[in-house]
Parts: sequence; structure tokens; C-alpha cells
Amino acid sequence: MENLEQRMENFGAEKIFIALFFLFGVMILFMRPPYRLMDEPVHFARAWQISEGIFLSPLKTQTEQGPDRNFGWENHSPEAATEKLYSASVPASLIPDEFLFEIEEDSTLRKFSFDALKKFLATPLNVDAREEGLIPNTGVYPPPTYLPQALAAFLGRILNLNAGIIYYLMGLGGLIFVTACVWWAMKFLPEAKPLIFLLAMLPMFLVEAASTSADAVTFGVCFVGTAWLLSLRNSTEKFSRAEIFGLIILSVMLACAKSVYGTILLLYFLIPRERVGSTKKFFLLGAAILFLNLFVSLAWSWLAVGSTGVELATLSQYNGAENIDAAAQKDFIMENPITFFSTIIYSVYVGGIYFWFISMGTWGANGKFYLPFTFYIAYSVPIIFFALSNSLKLKLGERGVLIFASAVSFVALFLYDYLVWTTVGGDVVCGVQGRYFIPIAPMILFALSVLPPMRHKNLLATSAGVFSGVMMLAANFFAFY
Repeated sequence: MENLEQRMENFGAEKIFIALFFLFGVMILFMRPPYRLMDEPVHFARAWQISEGIFLSPLKTQTEQGPDRNFGWENHSPEAATEKLYSASVPASLIPDEFLFEIEEDSTLRKFSFDALKKFLATPLNVDAREEGLIPNTGVYPPPTYLPQALAAFLGRILNLNAGIIYYLMGLGGLIFVTACVWWAMKFLPEAKPLIFLLAMLPMFLVEAASTSADAVTFGVCFVGTAWLLSLRNSTEKFSRAEIFGLIILSVMLACAKSVYGTILLLYFLIPRERVGSTKKFFLLGAAILFLNLFVSLAWSWLAVGSTGVELATLSQYNGAENIDAAAQKDFIMENPITFFSTIIYSVYVGGIYFWFISMGTWGANGKFYLPFTFYIAYSVPIIFFALSNSLKLKLGERGVLIFASAVSFVALFLYDYLVWTTVGGDVVCGVQGRYFIPIAPMILFALSVLPPMRHKNLLATSAGVFSGVMMLAANFFAFY
């Protein structure tokens, strides 16, 4: 066992880790039926739209869009039927009727076969015969959020590929991007590569990475950004132009992925000041990348929301809930800040198991098919142990920055969903999904390092990762075949 561990280390354990990640990613990409991932139809439509150079989603009402196609989404609020919402036009050959579901429908009831896969792969792309539908919760995303999938769609059209091949090529584009990000994250932080690998092998991480969802880019950027910023503290050499350019790109990409994850940029302040020069220059550069992140986020928000008059999707449209008013909710928070934070604590208490399950992996278009309970227990154990022994050798202040940055993102996630997905003054925050915590998981888990490195860490991580991948494929098979 010692010899095998040493061989893995000499060969480069990260090479084995990334090969396994990509292998299981490709398998779940082709085994998972199209659009059986939460919100994937509306993510796909947005990615396709961007591939055609339409960066700002056009607006339509439910009445103008018509009842024939809704990309798996339906407006349940009669009062909102005349509100302008984001829409998209997609070739009908890319979205066969049997692949789309209503959000309330149990998508596991319709089984999938390889005959259906072969038929989809053989379907010619007809860009003239199109379907139009609403994409109210994804039309707001900036173009870089879907860059790998959009580029793959563009390439597929140039090569005149069939519809099904283009769909899977788009998922493959997302997977390749995330694979590169996970690879570089492990290269930047070799002492934490087993933990990074275990997080990347979470079924939820893998299935989102190999899809057309915006979560692919979000997960990848957050992982590699966290690892890179932490690695920068290990040197005292002056910043290069490439590193400064990298900070700019990271700041912009985090703003595009999801603004609540911009707190990852706070890890900049762990970098030795002599790397920048004077203390003044150090703080000016830090303030500049934070300002750039905020500016990009606000500028896109004004361009896509403020200047268009669009109505962002709320719980009213999704299930007809009443008393959903972001302005009134904001006033309630300002007047009752302690009540708001109590609501977050109570929401975590109520939804803790649900958050845990869905952050590790659930199945179906509505995310209601769970893996065996023993999997969640069994896979959590190695993640916790590798978190406690990830060898980062952090100082107390550095741990504090990691916890503070993740805590701010955590509260921001609940704040957003409290504004648009929760009734005014509600005592439980609605709309928060466990997978939202995956991008900040590295910061939280890195901060826990207190134990010496585990023996046979690479072998143990490999075994645990393969176990997770096999369980993911098995869950997919029993859910859809």
C-alpha cells in the first residue's frame, strides 16, 4: 500500500484525479436524459441564445409567448400574465417534446432508453423551425456565464452537426471548462488536492459540470479562483502583469457567475503586501478589484434589468404565491434586521438535511429523487477528514478571512431569496438550493485544517471519489432507466 501511494505521488495524483473526474463526467453526460436537471431547459435556451449573438434576452409576456411552449416553466400568477419577462427562441429539433417537463411533474416517471438517445443524435438541426418560450430566471445571466456551452453551440452550427450532437457538445464544453478549472485548482493548492477532488466528485457538482447550466461556469470559476488566491500568499515575489491581469479576469468572471460569490476576492488580502509594493498600493489594488467586481455586477444589472423594465421571476410566477414584493420585503428587513437574521438561522435549522442532500446530489428535473441515505453519510466522512487534514497551514487571521468571506456569501444567498422568493415577513426563506453552497464550500473546508496529513491520502481520496461516481451513475440508472 505504501508503494502504491508513493507511485501515485511520483506519477502525479492530480493526473489520476482529473482523469477520473472527466471520465465520470462524460459518462453522466451521456447517461443522464436530456433536460432532466433542475432548470436545465431555461439554462439551455439562454446558452443557445448567446451562441447566436443575442446577449440581451428579448422580453415577452405570457400572452405573447403563447401556451404551446414554456421550456419547462409556467407562469402561475394570473396577475403577472401581462408582465414583461425574458424569452428565447430555440430550434425545435433541440427540444423534443418528450424531453421537457413541468416543474411540478415527477421527471423520473418517464423512462429513457438508448434508442431515444440514438434518435436524438440522428435528428438534423433545423434552425428555421423554432420554438419560443419564457426564460424568466436565466435571461438575466451575462454572456460569460455560458461561454463554454455557447462556443460549443456555435461550433456545432458551423460544422452542421445534428441537433442531439450539438446538445451533448454543449454539455461537453461545460465539462471541459470545469475540468480545466479543477485541474488548476489542484495545481495551485497541491496540499489540498485530495479535498478538491472529493468536492469535485460530488454527484451534484459532476452532473452540473457536464451540463448546459450556468452552474458549470460558476462552480469552476469559484473553485479555481479560491485556490489561486490562496496560492498567491505563498510567495513574496512582485506581482507580474499576468497575475494582475488574472485578478481582473477573476473579478469580472465572479461578477458574471453570481455576484454573491464576489466575496472570494477578499482572499486577496491574505497575499503578502510586499508582493504589490507599499501598503498603499496593496490596498488600492484590493479596492480596485472589489470595485471592478461590483461595477460589472451593477452595470449588467442596469443594462439587463433597469433599462429594460423586465420583471424578474418571483415565487408568484412559479406557484402563484401572494404577498411577494421585493420593495416591501426590503423595508421589512431594514425595520427588523434581527428578525431577518433569526429567519436565516431558523431556515438553516428547518432545511439543514435538505441543504445537505441537494448540495451532495439529487436527481430529476425538480430535484426530488435522492440517493440512498447511507451515501450522504458515507461520503461526508472522508470530506470532513480531508478538510481537517488538508495541510494548508493557515494562520488564525487567514482562517478568519475565509470564514468571513464565506459567511457574507451565505447571508447574501439568503437575502436575495428572501427578497424575491419569500412572502413579506415570512419566517422561512424560500428558494435556497443546497447547490448554492458548493462554490463557497472550499473556503469553509479549507479553514478547518488542524490535523497533520492523512496516511495514504491519495489512495483514500481515489477510492472515495470512485465510490461517489459509481453511486451517481447507479442513481441515474434507477431513476431514469
